[in-house]
Amino acid sequence: LSSPPSSSARIRVMDSTESSQLAQGRVNCTISMHTDPEAARKKNTGASKRPSNGRSSVVAGLMKKTFQSKNTVEARSINFSELTRHHHPGRTWSELAHKEQVQLIKLALQSVTYLIDPHCEFMKYWDLIIALALIFTGIVTPYEVIFMKTVPWDHWLFVVNRAVDSVFVCDMVMQFFLKVEISQPGKYGTMLIKDYKTIRDRYVKSWFPVDLISVAPFDIFFLVFEGSQSFSGIKILRCLRLLRLVKLVRILRTSRLILRWQTYFAVSFASQKLAKFSFMLMLSSHWMACVWGLVGLSFGAELCDDKGDRIVLESELTLDDVSWVTTLFLGGKTSPDDPCNPWHVYAASLHWAVMTITSIGYGDIVPVRNVEYVACVICMLLGGVLWAYIIGGTCGLISNMDPVECNFETSTDLLNVMMEEAGVLKNKRQTYREYLREAKVCDTMKHFREVASNFSPQLKGELLMHVSSAWTRSVFYLMDAPERLTMELIEALGVHFFSKKESLQDHFNSLCVVERGTLARAGRILTPGDCFHIDFIVNKVLWRVFKPTISLTYSLIMALQRSQFFDLSKKYPRFRKLVKMAAARMAIVRCVLMCAEATRTTASQNGVWPNLLDVFTNLTDAQVDESPDPMRSISTEPHSLRQLSRSGSRLAARRQHTYAKLADVGIEPPFEKVGPLGGVLEVVAKEPSIMHAAAARERRLDALEAGLAAAAAAAQVQLSEVQRRLQELRALRHEELPPDGDKDTYCSPTSAEDVFHC
Repeated sequence: LSSPPSSSARIRVMDSTESSQLAQGRVNCTISMHTDPEAARKKNTGASKRPSNGRSSVVAGLMKKTFQSKNTVEARSINFSELTRHHHPGRTWSELAHKEQVQLIKLALQSVTYLIDPHCEFMKYWDLIIALALIFTGIVTPYEVIFMKTVPWDHWLFVVNRAVDSVFVCDMVMQFFLKVEISQPGKYGTMLIKDYKTIRDRYVKSWFPVDLISVAPFDIFFLVFEGSQSFSGIKILRCLRLLRLVKLVRILRTSRLILRWQTYFAVSFASQKLAKFSFMLMLSSHWMACVWGLVGLSFGAELCDDKGDRIVLESELTLDDVSWVTTLFLGGKTSPDDPCNPWHVYAASLHWAVMTITSIGYGDIVPVRNVEYVACVICMLLGGVLWAYIIGGTCGLISNMDPVECNFETSTDLLNVMMEEAGVLKNKRQTYREYLREAKVCDTMKHFREVASNFSPQLKGELLMHVSSAWTRSVFYLMDAPERLTMELIEALGVHFFSKKESLQDHFNSLCVVERGTLARAGRILTPGDCFHIDFIVNKVLWRVFKPTISLTYSLIMALQRSQFFDLSKKYPRFRKLVKMAAARMAIVRCVLMCAEATRTTASQNGVWPNLLDVFTNLTDAQVDESPDPMRSISTEPHSLRQLSRSGSRLAARRQHTYAKLADVGIEPPFEKVGPLGGVLEVVAKEPSIMHAAAARERRLDALEAGLAAAAAAAQVQLSEVQRRLQELRALRHEELPPDGDKDTYCSPTSAEDVFHC
């Protein structure tokens, strides 16, 4: 703002509230600015049409609050030269202070035409009122026009009709000020028209004539001229009252209401379509009944007078006065129904309409003249098409109502066929079918994530955060993670489903979240919302805690791989630093615990406390690779610690060897005086290169020695087991054992030396 912008410059101006909405993706206001006077004449600067007094500004503010959405800032072209001359005569834009420039831009951004936003809060309630008025018009108006006489002034229906007409008049006026959404030709999506002149011309050329005729007061006109000779006949009056049925055309405009309601309410499309089919069936039956009643009452003789009393016929009706109404009520049936009662005639018409649509056809109500035959054929054709559409749509809706259930049924049928051909055992078949049934929850989660992938990155992250963000509070180093990173981590989660008693050893290198089911992990029961393998951020596999994890029930697990976690966190250096600190903390704790366990075990077996440096070196040397099988790693399981403790004598020998090496270079080892760890620190402080070189020379040989010791111990156990089984076998065969001293014939080992002797 310090210098006049060019004609192609674009600026974004908003306050703090709008900027927070912009961060959430709800505001996108762009102002294109022109310094060309010619362009300014074509655009409205908005400076001369703002409210001039306090009362008008209050009214303007109330209208904005009522008829506009939260997004009141709109794109607008602004001429800074014209704007400055209007508010600060004699000054130029560059002479204004920054604060004055911002105030002028805010004034120019104010809305100059009070148009109604179709997505504002007011339109939600107004759409509901219009919907009720349309339902009343579609149901009551045809019945009133065809089956009832003229409605008097004091009748309740007359008052309701005037109220509905008032609602339609208000809606017709609002159409001149309502922003219109139209589809852009040759492009995808819609465009919102905000120009008053364009909105007015578009409405006048399209729906305005229909709306004007629909609100015409035909009832009042007929009541005023009720005694006139021109409208003395009931049939003529009924035909003229058909003009009121023009209101039914407004029902075609309900599509805009339905589109907005689909956003307002979370109703499944299956329920919406069922409601649509039901409403279509009922409304079509009602309208067909009205058409059939109109034909019968218009072409047949009048059986009732103006007051609603039945006319006594002195002679039989002529052929021109016969209709299905006269045939039914004058000789077609014996019942207490009265043709002068509009409800009785309507019930008979509705009975015929439902029979025609559903193709039942009892045959008790039939056409008796040519006009009725024509009307009957047309109604049957339309009813057949409508019934076929409703039946086909309902069947397709029911069959595809639940895609997860359809997938389960298809998979189960295929599984049954394949198991029958393969000859799978019957008890196993039940297990496989049960797994497919329980895996429906996994399929639902996968379908949901597929739907979420169609959203924009911001909305997709927010949606997944609402569903799966509770577990992030269970991982201490994720509590301070940026919100955007949390969204990306949740999106990267993989969905896995496990059956009963199944091991989860394949996910040792991932952060796992229990979404459904129950797991057992090292004596601890994990329920939905719990996390394990949170130390997967530690680089060295040796310093992670690997415990057997078993699924007790059918379990749904969300897993985040280690590589994905670090790839996503590269964009957040501050959080990456926190993760490294957390990994170092967990590695140190794990190292201390493992060294303490190995030291305690070695001391209990050998009676000598080993050197802590030797224990740590042996633990690091025992690591085979960076990604071992956690169920068989000799460096992390408790049995591996026992294997390391069996080499206590080797630790003492290695210590003496190291002392000898140090003595060769003239360094006296003071370990026995100051303790094992203090001595090591003192030596390293004096000559660290010597200690490192000695450790490097001995590392590979020590690892080989530890492996051979473990293999020898395992061989001893296996030989003892073989001898025990051999004794049991000979005892079962009742063979006579040889004397104890004859070891050439039979050997009973009691020690390691006996084992090697045998």
